[in-house]
Amino acid sequence: MGGKGHIFRKKLFQVGSEYKWLGNSGELKEITLEKRTGVTKELIEKRIKLVTTGIDYHLGHRNCEHFAYFVTGNMPRSDQSIWHMFTDHDPFNIQPMINNFDQLREALLRSKHCGPVGLSRGDFENAVFVSQLDDGYYTYHLSHPLGGQHLYITTVEKAKNFESSYNSIVLAYFGAFFGRGEIFSIVRQLRGC
Repeated sequence: MGGKGHIFRKKLFQVGSEYKWLGNSGELKEITLEKRTGVTKELIEKRIKLVTTGIDYHLGHRNCEHFAYFVTGNMPRSDQSIWHMFTDHDPFNIQPMINNFDQLREALLRSKHCGPVGLSRGDFENAVFVSQLDDGYYTYHLSHPLGGQHLYITTVEKAKNFESSYNSIVLAYFGAFFGRGEIFSIVRQLRGC
C-alpha cells in the first residue's frame, strides 16, 4: 500500500500429489489458488529481468496477479481488478510515473510528433482530468474526434475555476494521427498505470 511491490521466493515441497510451502514458523502451508503454468524457471527469470525498476505497485494496474501472469509469459491480467481491460501495454516494462512538471516537460520534448496546438475553449472544456502533479500543476487530456490527442497543463484546477484555469495553461501539446501513441504513453505515465 503506497509503496513498492516486493517479490518473495518460496521453496516448494511435494507432499503426496500436492505441493506446499514452508511458512516462517517452519510449518508446511497449502498453496491457495494454485495454477500450474508449465513454464520453465529460465523463462520466469528472463521475464523478471524485463521488469522496469522504479515502477510502483498499483492495486488496479500492477498487482501480484499481473506480475504472476507477466513473468510466466502471459498477457498481464487480474481477476480482482478490471483495470487491465483499459490498458494496452505490459504494466511492468513502461516508464516510471511522471510526478512533476519537469518530468512531464522532458517527456513531451522527447516526443517526435508533439508540438504546440492552438487553444480552443471548447476542446479544453471537453478535456478530461488526468492527474495533479506533485508541484501543483493539473493535467487534462482530450481525445479529439479527428484523431489528434491534446494534453493541457494548467496551474488552476478546471473544476474550481474554469476561466482562471483556461487562462493559466502553460503547455498545450498535441498528438497527431501518427503521434497519438506518444500522448497515450505520457497520459499513462501521468496516471501511474
